[in-house]
Amino acid sequence: MWPLLTLAFGAFIAQTTEYLPIGLLPQIGFEFDVPKGMVGGLVTGYAWIAAITAIPLTLATARVNRKTLFLVLLGIITLANTFSAVAPSYISLAAFRISIALTHGVFWSILASFATRVAPRMSHARATAWVFSGISAAVVGGVPLATAIGGWVGWRLAFGLFAALGAAALGAGLVVIPPTSGSSTTNSHARLSRQNPRLYGAAIVTLLSLTSHFCSYTFVLPLLDSVVGVVKTELPLLLLIFGIAGIAGNAAGGSMSGRSQHAVALSVAGIVAAQAMMLFAWKKPILGWFEMAVWGASISMLIVGLQSWILEIAPEEADAASALYVTMFNMGIGSGALLGGVALDQAGSSAVLRLGTLCGIASLVVLGLTARISGVRQTEA
Repeated sequence: MWPLLTLAFGAFIAQTTEYLPIGLLPQIGFEFDVPKGMVGGLVTGYAWIAAITAIPLTLATARVNRKTLFLVLLGIITLANTFSAVAPSYISLAAFRISIALTHGVFWSILASFATRVAPRMSHARATAWVFSGISAAVVGGVPLATAIGGWVGWRLAFGLFAALGAAALGAGLVVIPPTSGSSTTNSHARLSRQNPRLYGAAIVTLLSLTSHFCSYTFVLPLLDSVVGVVKTELPLLLLIFGIAGIAGNAAGGSMSGRSQHAVALSVAGIVAAQAMMLFAWKKPILGWFEMAVWGASISMLIVGLQSWILEIAPEEADAASALYVTMFNMGIGSGALLGGVALDQAGSSAVLRLGTLCGIASLVVLGLTARISGVRQTEA
């Protein structure tokens, strides 16, 4: 259990680090005298770099001992956060963020399969849920904590805190994580098979579902304000509800071992439903609480479900398949934020929700087609 908790702690640090600039955007922009949009590039640019590098860097490190690789990646994140805390300029801060982004694709590509190796008696779904609970913890505690620290004593101390937490995770990892081989025993270094259409169907589902989520979630605060009519003082509470519901969704995804495809379908439907409710329940603040709870539970279940589904589809190519998943995941982040921003600027808040809903419906269509492929193959077998 301790190895899984240590991996989850590392996931918490990595996930919070990715989103750190979001809550610290005003302070960073003010100190370096740069526009908010440029500071936002520290997140969107991060996502695109992770998407581009996930597959090649994962394949390049396929034979590296997984414990060593995990600790090296966590060490880079820790050092980059340390240097970010004392960055003399925006350019240097951006450079440190790039160094972290280069670790991101490999980190998340190996994490789920590494979890199944350190806990071989546990199902893939449960092991993945344990490790990915770090994502829920980042949403519930990490990002709000960093934002609060940034508001109280400045953004630099927020980066410094997560550098210190990274050092603690490194120490724990050295002690409790058992050494494992690279890819020699699992063949996960092999290039992805072209004879696995379900894997590529799952990749498209990942891209479309994450685009649906981030199209609207990137702008969730203005949407709750202008569309749902939530009082601004209640917005932090709704984000807390989102995060707490995410913990429940993470647990639910982990309990659906062997039924990951169903978990994905249910969670995408939940994301679509939450956005559609916001769109059609105009100016009904009381529904905002329910909508955010459904949305939070759904996105957490989706993350666990997608990763578990990928491992079920391609068990002999675990790391490479996970790299494809991470690539599509981060493309979804970048594409969703880009499409949502264009829709918001050109057509207003309702257009953002309509576009997010349509992307989610498209994801469900592809999921249905992928399920048919799976059914046909099982019948032939």
